[in-house]
Amino acid sequence: MTVTTLTKQKSKRTLKSFFPILSWLPKYKTSWLSPDTIAALTVWALLVPEAMAYAGIAGMPPEYGLYAAPLALLGYAIFGTSKHMNVGPSSTVAALSFSTLAGLGLASGSEEWIAMTAALAIMTGLFLVIGGLLRLGVLADFLSRPVLDGFIVGVAITIVVGQLDKVLGYEVESELEFIPDILLIISELSMTHWPTLVVGLVSLALLFIIEKYLPKVPAAITVLVLAIVVSALLDFESLGIHIVGEIPAGLPDFGMPGITLDQLASLIPGALAIMLVAYSESIATARAYASKFNYKVDADQEFIGLGAANLGSGFSTSFVVDGSLSKTAASVGAGAKTQMVSIIAAIAVLITAVALTPLFRTLPEATLGAIVIHAVWHLINFRKIRKYRSITSLDFWTALVAMLGVLAVGILEGLLIAVFLGLLGLLYASKSRTSAVLAKVPGQEIYRSLENNPEGETYPGLLIARFEGSLFFANAPDMADEVRYGVEVTEPSPRVVLVDFESITEVDATALITIGELNEELERAGTDLRLARVRAHVLELMRTTELDKDIGPEYIYDSVHAGVNAFLAEPMTEPGEVDG
Repeated sequence: MTVTTLTKQKSKRTLKSFFPILSWLPKYKTSWLSPDTIAALTVWALLVPEAMAYAGIAGMPPEYGLYAAPLALLGYAIFGTSKHMNVGPSSTVAALSFSTLAGLGLASGSEEWIAMTAALAIMTGLFLVIGGLLRLGVLADFLSRPVLDGFIVGVAITIVVGQLDKVLGYEVESELEFIPDILLIISELSMTHWPTLVVGLVSLALLFIIEKYLPKVPAAITVLVLAIVVSALLDFESLGIHIVGEIPAGLPDFGMPGITLDQLASLIPGALAIMLVAYSESIATARAYASKFNYKVDADQEFIGLGAANLGSGFSTSFVVDGSLSKTAASVGAGAKTQMVSIIAAIAVLITAVALTPLFRTLPEATLGAIVIHAVWHLINFRKIRKYRSITSLDFWTALVAMLGVLAVGILEGLLIAVFLGLLGLLYASKSRTSAVLAKVPGQEIYRSLENNPEGETYPGLLIARFEGSLFFANAPDMADEVRYGVEVTEPSPRVVLVDFESITEVDATALITIGELNEELERAGTDLRLARVRAHVLELMRTTELDKDIGPEYIYDSVHAGVNAFLAEPMTEPGEVDG
């Protein structure tokens, strides 16, 4: 099978590729239902109180957090390609939603705010779907593993810090950024509510104990039920321990928000920013668990899956959602096998919104914070970052900057810094290409690096060079400089420079112009520039710019050996004469 055939097959989209549920649901095993149900209940137990808390971050009434989940979970289960990732409200995108609307001068919690919040979710969803249809999943490839690993560690630490106020028992005006939050928490440590701290620490200890000694027991839901029961029996509220409290029951008003075109246009910058952050967080989570369980996620389809989730949330008059690191970690820890977890959790949340909200009234917020901390604790893996030091210093610093960037300047800004550093690293790596002077292997028609082939034959008046990789604006001047240096140090001075082009896979306009200028410069010095083994598409570009005519079509050879033979057959050449 040819590369062209493979490329065509890869580009062909099928019904199953657009609707991944058609691939896994018909193959669903009944033996998976039990662990998926337990995982779904774990997600449900985390999602309900978390969603209400994150609704407050987004400036929405608490019940709107519940409204966000059902259609979002179902949308991703139908269109997403990760077997394990759960979507839903998150502190990150909730904060971005809040900042977007606050920047427009709207009153938090007002009818206009709610309508604009839902419209922001729908617009974000549309942008994500368009990104998937345009196959912008390639953007995910610019998020290298060091960037993703550092980003996940940074986000996980941010999530932990964001839960500390629940465990310590006092409220801070969170900025949802690591440094401001940690400074606020430290400055208010004297306000620690000790009974709340005890509840949080006991809950956290139980989670780790159950995980280690009773691995088959779903730790999160077990601790949550115990906390609700004990809280009700001992009346934690009377002790000053914060509880979730009353949650309004009912369903949202499904439909499109009533806003003007001008209002819609004002949301575009915020929707684009949220799209970038939501996708980055989600693809990082999806790929992390795909790697752990040895399967692949489709980066393009993940755009569509996440877009469907946001469209569902917005249609439910709620706020933006993304892939949840904490809920996915808890779900996997509870034994999740497939996206059936999301479907069951969606049904459970829907039932909760209608009839079961009283069950969570006595849930201590400290226990909720402990569950979230436990869920992401294992993702704070500094060894993953440290291991890159033994590979390359660039990878290590990229991972470290990704983590520190998230912690120092915020999730969006940190991600942009890390991606920028990764792109600089890619540019540097592309710029630092391998070059070599070639010599003929004695007795063969093969030309190899003179450094690795010191006994190879060279020819007076001929310099044979090879450059590898793409030739573009950043490294084309380096190639020209290396040719100039080679001409300068070669004795006797060469009258022909033959460049093996086989390893040059791509060229851009700057490269072609540089080659043309180098050819003119060498001609003025009495030296010919000749090429061998030029790839077909590169040669076509040379013909388009008429560079092949400037060099001379007769001086572009099918092989290095043909170029050498042509040189040896010319006057002023001593055939068979070998230069040391």
